[in-house]
Amino acid sequence: MKTTRRILIGGAIAAPMVARAQRLIDKPIRIVVAYTAGGAADVSARLVASRLTDRLGVSVVVENRPGGNTLIATQSVQRAAADGTSYLMVSLNFALNPVLIANLPYEPFGDFTAVGLISSAPNILVVHPSFPARTVPEFIAELRRRPGEVAVAHTGIGTITHLAGELLYDLTGTRVNSIAYGGSAPAHSDLLSGRVQAMFDSSSVQHILDGRLRALGITGAQRLSVLPDVPTIAEQGFVGYEASSWYGLVARHGTSPDIVRQVSAEVQAITRQADVREQLAARAYVPGDTTPAQFDAFMRHEAGRWTELVRKRGIRADQ
Repeated sequence: MKTTRRILIGGAIAAPMVARAQRLIDKPIRIVVAYTAGGAADVSARLVASRLTDRLGVSVVVENRPGGNTLIATQSVQRAAADGTSYLMVSLNFALNPVLIANLPYEPFGDFTAVGLISSAPNILVVHPSFPARTVPEFIAELRRRPGEVAVAHTGIGTITHLAGELLYDLTGTRVNSIAYGGSAPAHSDLLSGRVQAMFDSSSVQHILDGRLRALGITGAQRLSVLPDVPTIAEQGFVGYEASSWYGLVARHGTSPDIVRQVSAEVQAITRQADVREQLAARAYVPGDTTPAQFDAFMRHEAGRWTELVRKRGIRADQ
């Protein structure tokens, strides 16, 4: 009986010690988003942050730092301590900025460490209801009728909301009045009011369902289940056209590999949860599920894929 009691006491004492050993981060965590609140990047960040708080046992907050073609947010994390308490929500232009900006003050695959992909989504070419086009060919016809006049919003030079349009203009030899915003939310505001006429966007599903915007085409390879009647752009005669948004987390280089693996594993667990997948699906997002190595390889592939278009079109973010 005495032996059994010692084992039980030992186990009771050991359990909290194991729990403490597993908690590799004991300070508040911030996820820095380079865009305004309300957009796709912000939504994905907040969806994960609220659940990371519970899973890691520390406060996880989202900090929006738009501006500077994402450099303000990026350098905020670049200059932070490599202690696992600061993460950057990244998208395509994080990896593509070396070909967009001369003398870039960071190296995406040298100064940062991949953590994991959170979500991805095809964009949707949407227009204000007053715009005459109802299909992508009609949209292109309107661009040709009014070269350089149709105002198209995007969330920054080199973002997928910008490059999705550039890819289509390159295929069709058309020009628009391209207008950059600090995030999806202010771009939506001007699009909904009719100040701009169109946008390639991944966070406008509810506006489409409400009839406040008209969807002309899906930029991905397949139609969306939430908008089954909207054809892809490729289906409408633009063979080979495809462009998708994606969002994930990176940490500053030098962050403990154990911490990176733990946070990545928690992000994977969160994106596998049924309610998270449902919330993402309602916005036409696909949940991510990658290891740090897989996300690193994915970002390198995406950067390589879009570099040719950026150079061909002479796109620069520092001019």
